This record gives sequence, structure tokens and C-alpha cells, in this order.
Amino acid sequence: MNVELGSGPCVGVVLLQANLANNRLALVMARSILAPFKKFSNEGSAVGRLLAGYSNIEVGLLNCVQMACGGDLDTVLKRMFRIRGEMRRIDKAEKLGHLGYQRLGLDGDFKKAIRVVRYCLKIRNQYAHWVWWDDYSGKLAFANLEDLAKRSRPVRDLGKLHAFHVDATLLDAQEAYFVYADEYLAWINYEGRFRVGDLRNQPLLKPKPVRRPKLRL
Repeated sequence: MNVELGSGPCVGVVLLQANLANNRLALVMARSILAPFKKFSNEGSAVGRLLAGYSNIEVGLLNCVQMACGGDLDTVLKRMFRIRGEMRRIDKAEKLGHLGYQRLGLDGDFKKAIRVVRYCLKIRNQYAHWVWWDDYSGKLAFANLEDLAKRSRPVRDLGKLHAFHVDATLLDAQEAYFVYADEYLAWINYEGRFRVGDLRNQPLLKPKPVRRPKLRL
């Protein structure tokens, strides 16, 4: 098949335009909304897992509470998740599950699990609502703009922003604590089922306590 080259744009011009468009696309794709996370890639990945993984803990809490409420998933789901705000959701879950686990002799474990979940939320919230940058300390820096907003004096720049830090070791410990929360809730759920006779055997081992990690460095 013969192609008429003279009837349309010059082939070289078309190719040049295509290359320029591809280069612009490559530049856009190379950019990151959080440039420090490219330098501290391991830390950035860990923070991402903690932010995304907190929802798994909420689902585990939902399943744990619905067991204490006779398996009434519909009621527990709607009473927990029609509420806006993670802390209020934990409060509601604690109220819903308390009596059921008290009857089963698991109220101590349930209360402890609630405390663990609250601390996981505290970890999650600082990563969701604070700002990040590279302060050349060798660690990933972050801070809370709300602290600066509380100053009575006029704020002329962000120089007074107090920097905190995280490193891979701390983030690994925090992720292990999230896993502990998830496994503890699952154990309470299945232990409750076992005690009411829904299960012939308890398939899960009670997880060993995990030391509460620091929030930040």
C-alpha cells in the first residue's frame, strides 16, 4: 500500500510532536506529591501500609463486636459505620461489645484490645494529618501544622515548626503493633464463638503481647 506523505503534516514534525508529548508525560509521571518518600522509600512504604492497613483493624473490630452481639452484623455495622470519626467508632464498638464479652469472661481481653486499637489510631492519625519533609537529619521528618496555628504571635513562616522523625526500625515496630491488634481481635472473636458453642475448637492461638512502640522520634 502506497502512502501519500505530501498531503498531510510532515512526518518528522508529527514524530517530534509525539516525542515532546511523551517527554512531558514522563516528567509528570516522575514527579511525586511527596518527594521525601522517594528518598526514604522504605519508610514511605511503611507509612502507606499503616495508613491503608488501619481499615483492616476496623473490620476486625466490627467482626469482634458482632460476635458479642449474637452475630447481628447488620446492626453492628450500621451503628458503628454510620458514625463519622474513627475515635467515635471505637467508642461505639466498646459499648456494643462490652456486655457480651463480660458474660463470656472475656471483658478484660476486650478492654485491652480496645486500648490497643486506640493507640493504633493515634499512630495512624499523625501520619494522615501531619506534613512531611527531608530536613537532612538522615531521618524522615514530619510535623503538625496545628501546633504552629496555636501560637498567639503572628506566624511569618514555618521556621518554628517542630520536627519529629521516624525511621525504618520504629515503623517496623508500629506495623508489628498493628498486626498484634488485628490478631488479638480475631482471637477474641473466635474465643467467644468457642465459648458459646458455635465452634468445637478454637483455631487460633492467643497472640503474645507486643510492646507499645513510640509514636515518633
